[in-house]
Amino acid sequence: MNRSTAIALLVAAPLAAHAQQGVNPIHPMFAPLDAEGRKVRWGGDVSVDKTCGACHDAQYVSAHSGHATGKAKATCVECHLDMGRLEVRPEMLDAEGRLRREFIRIGSPRAANCATCHGMVSDGTRPVVVPEDFEKVPRPEGRTWRLTQGEGAVVAPQRMGDSFLNLEGKTSLASPWDVHAAKLVDCVACHYATNNPMRTDEKHAKLRYLTADPRRQSTAEFLVRPDHRLAAEECRRCHDPFKAHVFLPYRERHMAVLACATCHIAGPMAPAVEMVDATVVTTTGLPLVRYRNLTRAPGEPLNTATVRPLRPLLVEREEADGVRRLAPVNPVSRFRWISGLDRVEVPGDLVAQAFLDGQGYAAQVLQAFDANRDGRIDEQELRLDSAAKVDLVARRLRALGVSEPTIEGTLEVYPLSHGVPARERALRDCTACHAGSSRVAEDFLIAGYLPGGTPPRPREGSKVELAGLLAIQSDGSLMLHRDQDSAPTDLHVLGHSRQGFTNTLGFALFVAVALGVSAHGIMRVVLRKMRSGADTHATGGSKGKEYVFGSYERIWHWTMAFSGMVLIVTGIVIHKSGDRAIIDLPKAVSLHNVFAVVLMANAFLALFYHLTTKAIRNFIPEPKGFLGRVLSHMEYQTRGIFFGGPHPVNAPGHKLNPLQQVTYLGLLNFLFPLQIVTGVLIWTVGNWPSAATALGGLHYLAPIHNLGSWLFLSFFVLHVYLVTTGRTPTEHLESMLTGYQPLDAEEPTP
Repeated sequence: MNRSTAIALLVAAPLAAHAQQGVNPIHPMFAPLDAEGRKVRWGGDVSVDKTCGACHDAQYVSAHSGHATGKAKATCVECHLDMGRLEVRPEMLDAEGRLRREFIRIGSPRAANCATCHGMVSDGTRPVVVPEDFEKVPRPEGRTWRLTQGEGAVVAPQRMGDSFLNLEGKTSLASPWDVHAAKLVDCVACHYATNNPMRTDEKHAKLRYLTADPRRQSTAEFLVRPDHRLAAEECRRCHDPFKAHVFLPYRERHMAVLACATCHIAGPMAPAVEMVDATVVTTTGLPLVRYRNLTRAPGEPLNTATVRPLRPLLVEREEADGVRRLAPVNPVSRFRWISGLDRVEVPGDLVAQAFLDGQGYAAQVLQAFDANRDGRIDEQELRLDSAAKVDLVARRLRALGVSEPTIEGTLEVYPLSHGVPARERALRDCTACHAGSSRVAEDFLIAGYLPGGTPPRPREGSKVELAGLLAIQSDGSLMLHRDQDSAPTDLHVLGHSRQGFTNTLGFALFVAVALGVSAHGIMRVVLRKMRSGADTHATGGSKGKEYVFGSYERIWHWTMAFSGMVLIVTGIVIHKSGDRAIIDLPKAVSLHNVFAVVLMANAFLALFYHLTTKAIRNFIPEPKGFLGRVLSHMEYQTRGIFFGGPHPVNAPGHKLNPLQQVTYLGLLNFLFPLQIVTGVLIWTVGNWPSAATALGGLHYLAPIHNLGSWLFLSFFVLHVYLVTTGRTPTEHLESMLTGYQPLDAEEPTP
């Protein structure tokens, strides 16, 4: 007995006694019947349809059940009876052949019933452990393991750190495997009969003006004909995300485009399958299974292998409320041999016979697969990665009676919706999405290799689409490639989505301005040093000071300057957030919004001041002699300033020179309103998601706002440089601090 077997037996031993369902005191006593409707005294002869159909409409239930179609063959027994079994023995029956009351353990399905088919479940009294048949293929009838193998989910109230699994960082995992199980919320809380009169408000007619239908079946009618097309409630049916995420900026927008599982099931800790290769078998006769989040030595039991958090793929899919959102999924590739004529899967025992001879791998198989000639076939060698290997196995299958054996690959995509841990394990790192290396658009490994070079095809009727390009890599793996600079369905993700054109144009302008002022400044310094003595216009000395900037003008200027600098810094963080950001993204967004309001309020007050005091005339060029003044200032900036020439005179009564007036007219009448309008609209989309459709989404607004930001940054650099062009590098700065300016000083730059 190996270690995992011992663990499984140890854990399973008390299961029946502890998990036994209580006696149902109101269920009518009934007689077990066989297929002919006769009373039976032994369980093996019981017909579920006849026995349950005596009171319930079994035909209706079968026709309205998601568990009675396709691969699912669950009956009333598996779901409603204790341990999923109906035991009948003579001593359990009364004189009329009815099951005695103390043996009627029938009730609503519990998690343990669901676990018999879907995944790993513990009631908290036993440590979570991987069962022995976890990797068995073909599986027992009805067993899918979809919750655990497909989603990496475990439904258990137990703390992860108390389980028998070898989890990465186990000592710090104090969260329960499933917070709902820890809160005694069972599976039927979300998956219930859709016509249950106690649970449903579903409409019975397609009338758009109805949100609910008061007409409901009676309890008696429901018990006769329960609709087993079970509901699949979404989180928002019970939870109000707007009250639980007050820390989240633009939470309305987040809730509109993100499924709850995106952050709350961000890293499941159970073994999640990457691919099942049933075209080969191990020495135990089982298919080769590769896991996405498992570090496992050859032959090592799953309970001792190291389990890492699963990093799921994010795709857009339609949720239960009909809204398409980004949600986590796990794609699982399955490869098998099928008959080329009727496309029926080749039984696993025949595949095992093609590989094994009772003593291990057959000599021919060992010769073909053992690449390093060490007398054994390891996991890297056990794959159909060449035509010779495929032909060998196909010949051996044909010798066993399989007609035209062919490899088939299918791709099953499992949405992650179970095994929700406590809120402490929810993803709160904004850079996981709002960064250049965002998981919303990262490449994703679909399969580590392709048996026979056959790519997997999505199953018909798949509800999840993988947006991207599936490409076979040089190492034989299959990778899903996505646009690294965008997100699915043109979503604009702050900090991740890149506006290529506006970024290139804006950066080019910024570089041009930076290089221009740098070259201009270097020439000033060099030529000043080449001249002997001071500048000619600086030798006359000061003739006194003049008060030119009032208190409000200076307060307005520095408020605007400080707000602009904060907006630039926080805008850079928002646009390109990451690990090296000086502040985290939520704080950057909050600061950006706050100082945007400060800047707009300051601008409105400044406009009111300039209009009421007629100071607005300083920004309006004087028509008479305007062209001459422009040429004069241009000549000074391109020549005179280098040789100490006198500063040109402004128009009478104007503090700004004509070049400044033209610049500020464009700034205040175009760029400034453009940034305010686009910024307000971006904020509107974040707080009222319905506005996104009307405005075309952020992928139109954000690039415009982004280009305006580059223009402002370029202006800021130019403005700071022009401050240094006075008689001394600090003269204009001192004027804006004190309000006074030398009478013969150069024109100030506000």
